[in-house]
Amino acid sequence: MPSFDKNQVPLFAREGLFRQKLNQLRNTGNINERTSTEGSNRFKELESGIHLNNMQKSFLTTEPQEGERTTLLDPTTELYNKNTILRVIRDELKRAKRYKHSMSLLVVTIDGFDKMQKGNPSSTVDSVLKGVANFLMNIVRDVDIPARYDVNTFLVVCPETDPKGVAVLAERVRSKIMLERVSDVGQNWHVTVSQGIAGFPGNAVKAEELIDSCISAAATASKNGGNQTVTVE
Repeated sequence: MPSFDKNQVPLFAREGLFRQKLNQLRNTGNINERTSTEGSNRFKELESGIHLNNMQKSFLTTEPQEGERTTLLDPTTELYNKNTILRVIRDELKRAKRYKHSMSLLVVTIDGFDKMQKGNPSSTVDSVLKGVANFLMNIVRDVDIPARYDVNTFLVVCPETDPKGVAVLAERVRSKIMLERVSDVGQNWHVTVSQGIAGFPGNAVKAEELIDSCISAAATASKNGGNQTVTVE
């Protein structure tokens, strides 16, 4: 009888839990208990793999529900924060190397963000950021994992997907977000985005290298006029 590797959880079971966890944190501030034994086991594997449980324990406040939200999420966008997504990326890279899978990142930056910051109150800027975050949550696949990596840097982890596959998602983001109203504060804000794509194993083998390559590609897209996507060659 073949042995079962507990780390080799099917894609839509494993990565879907990242999104399920994110949705629960955004909606309720904590992680609800699961009634399904199978779901519970996979959730434990997930937390063990990226060490989210230990991170939660390190930063929990006196209010447990708010502690989980504060530890794992960016307070403005309520997407995963930089520390959380770094752990996700490192874990997904380990799995990609072990099972010889592809993995890619998509970086999304808002065009003209510096000008927006200087000319508008913080409430307007925060509302635009939250609107972009909500747009990304709605348009990416259930297995893709969105996060706010920096002030104007959104990052989407795309497991078991090569850069060509991510390019399809990037074009959907680029072409649709300009038509969306992403803020109700101050004015009906519409934005365009500059995007970068990088993948493992073709572009980098370490998390930081992969992220830097992707951010650099997005910066190139912005310098070239914005509203476009650059894929690392």
